[in-house]
Amino acid sequence: MPRDVSSVRLSRLNRLMMLFYRYPRVSREDILEGVGYASGRTFERDAEFLRDEYGVEIAYSRETRLYSLCSRGTFILNCTMGEKEVLALSAGLCMAGHFLPHLREEAAELWSKLKALLPEELAQQGDALGCSAVVALPVSTIDPVVFETILDACRTASTLEIDYTSPYGDGASRAHVVYPWGVFFQAHAWYLWAGNVKYPDTGTYRISRIGSVRPVPGIPRIDPPEGEDLRSYASSAWYACAGKACAPVGIKVLPPLSRVVAETVWHPSQRVEECEDGSIILRASVPDMGEVVRWMLASAPYALPLEPPELRERLLQTMERLKEAL
Repeated sequence: MPRDVSSVRLSRLNRLMMLFYRYPRVSREDILEGVGYASGRTFERDAEFLRDEYGVEIAYSRETRLYSLCSRGTFILNCTMGEKEVLALSAGLCMAGHFLPHLREEAAELWSKLKALLPEELAQQGDALGCSAVVALPVSTIDPVVFETILDACRTASTLEIDYTSPYGDGASRAHVVYPWGVFFQAHAWYLWAGNVKYPDTGTYRISRIGSVRPVPGIPRIDPPEGEDLRSYASSAWYACAGKACAPVGIKVLPPLSRVVAETVWHPSQRVEECEDGSIILRASVPDMGEVVRWMLASAPYALPLEPPELRERLLQTMERLKEAL
């Protein structure tokens, strides 16, 4: 157990560790200035104390003349939070429990521990903001074991065999050997972004449709397409179908919906043109035109297809199938 530490020294050690948490490599001058050391010798004594009492390892490189934190040891950081930081943490924990249902109890338990350390009024504000952040946002259920196995495969660059049931075709479950690159949340569901040698055009798998997963050792990994990362891939979707933006679309949105649509970023490539009659023209380049058709149906009768001609044709075909089904 660490011996008794004065409040002054503990505060100084806390500032030193916080500095290393924020910056991977720090110069001696920045340490002295950032922590408020009067001399370099005091810093050296603190580094020795952290090593001996808490197992903290601070390394120094003679080549770069920079210090870095190699091991955090058992030192517990005393983090002082402001009101906005508390509210952000509360909202984040509530959203984590909502969007990751298998972690709901853990998120709630962590927030309960934090609330015990907060003023009652601030804790109540955090509760209110956290609850309001996820009102009426549906989330597809996922198997915790499947989800965590996928996350581990992404982290370790491992290959998986998944049993996947597509909503299209005969609805049968089929095995796929995939190379997990990352997961993302889109349109009330979690998705796996992965490579597949057998089906190179398929990069997205809805995790709620994955029945089971199995590691497949010994198969060389395939890297993501050059120049593409998880953020750029996931943001390419209008709803959930991500990929290359190969379909430029133009949609005329009539009032009063035009004012609502103009307030939202539906796609990173979107461009909005305002018309004199209060309508807008929404343009974007998307991977899947079918998702835009479904969005237009949900926005009927205020969303009209402009281009390409295929957009109008697919909208009419979908409306005809709907008419036949009624």
